[in-house]
Amino acid sequence: MNNLDEIFKKIASSRTEGPTAGTSSEADSSPVERDCEICGGLRWLAVDAPVGSDSFGKVRACECQASAWGAAQGELLRRYSQLGPLSRLTFSNLQPEGRSGFAEPATFRKTLQAAKAFANDPHGWLVILGPSGCGKTHLAAAVANALLQAGKPALYSSALDLMDHLRSTYDAYSPIAYDGLLQRITDAPVLIIDDVGVQTSSPWAMEKLDQILSRRYNARRPTVITSSETESEFPERLRTRLLDPVLATVCRVAPARVATEWDSGGIQPALLEQLTFERFDVGPGKSATEAGASLRAALRACREFARTPDGWLLLTGPTGTGKTHLAIAIAGQRLRDGASVVFTFVPDLLDHLRMAFAPESRVSYDTLFEQVKSTELLILDDLGSESATPWAEEKLYQLIVHRHNMRLPTVITSRLTLDPAEEDSGARASRRSSTRRTSFTDAIGSRLKDQRVVTILPLIAPDYRDEAKR
Repeated sequence: MNNLDEIFKKIASSRTEGPTAGTSSEADSSPVERDCEICGGLRWLAVDAPVGSDSFGKVRACECQASAWGAAQGELLRRYSQLGPLSRLTFSNLQPEGRSGFAEPATFRKTLQAAKAFANDPHGWLVILGPSGCGKTHLAAAVANALLQAGKPALYSSALDLMDHLRSTYDAYSPIAYDGLLQRITDAPVLIIDDVGVQTSSPWAMEKLDQILSRRYNARRPTVITSSETESEFPERLRTRLLDPVLATVCRVAPARVATEWDSGGIQPALLEQLTFERFDVGPGKSATEAGASLRAALRACREFARTPDGWLLLTGPTGTGKTHLAIAIAGQRLRDGASVVFTFVPDLLDHLRMAFAPESRVSYDTLFEQVKSTELLILDDLGSESATPWAEEKLYQLIVHRHNMRLPTVITSRLTLDPAEEDSGARASRRSSTRRTSFTDAIGSRLKDQRVVTILPLIAPDYRDEAKR
């Protein structure tokens, strides 16, 4: 690595002072135009100023020198950046939809916009997460190249190479001391670390990375980080810094969608046409009742959520109150708006995940679970109707914790109540001999009660399928 102070001194000198008349050898080595039509190769022009003026008798640099200074400055920045062959990776040769078969286009477009915004105005942290091959390195290198093009220094390194550089300073013949190299990294105007996570097999490497990022976090220095790991896989200290909502812009590139039943949201087209907001029945006979009030409130909240999904919705109530109708209406609106949606009946979801372990499965478990976990909008229909097995509880817990931590828009319908004491004795008796859930687990129930994230919409109405009760 080049000494940052030396580079900045050279850059500052070329920006503010320009070259001064030096020895003939210096003049000969200067990369200026020898046949310049303006100065005839002299490099200097007399300032046209009247006698008595402060500028009288002085000379100014010719325009041919300005281009030479700019080229020299650019070379200094390129050497400092450590990009090497990655200098070819720019925004102009980046596929705007991401690599086909590796990245989900909608999430890649959003990440590309965030990367360009950071390159135009580098402040805070930009964290890019996504599977291997989705284009994270290209995005990170493109940010660095855009900054260099604008004359701004940026230091790029993979996490693995960064650790190797630090280890090399322990060698007795190292040209640079450990402390000096660490300071240059932590003080870099813009630091770009690619592929964070691959170095964490070593406690020493994890400690050094934590030291670097903690210093930059405390100093609020512009930083770009890419990683193939999920948020839950990061150590807690690292996770709190990478996901700081005040400092960091976190972009998640989802893997390319595989052909599954969720390609159209997981809902039959006929149901999308039938179960709409306009067809949700809050009829005149219900308008003056508690049931009517709860249905109208739920309808308003679901319409608003469908327009601008934010947080979670939990629709509760007995069978036949319209929970699934409203959930599908939300899905239909989001699909029409071009969002990625996964709607799934919870027992069916668990069956699909189990079948993904089979050798003949055309989609792997990891791919399927990641698609559900990271979709823009997830709708879990009838949570609690699944068999209460340890495996099912573990999978649902992983799914709900991830989306709760990431604040990803989620809609849940359930016949269970958050307070088991509210369930009537008849309902409890009918469940005692069943393997189905009688209440949410404490871990899931705690998250569903989080009023910072979850809006609870109880639907109080008779079964609309039972004409005698309507």
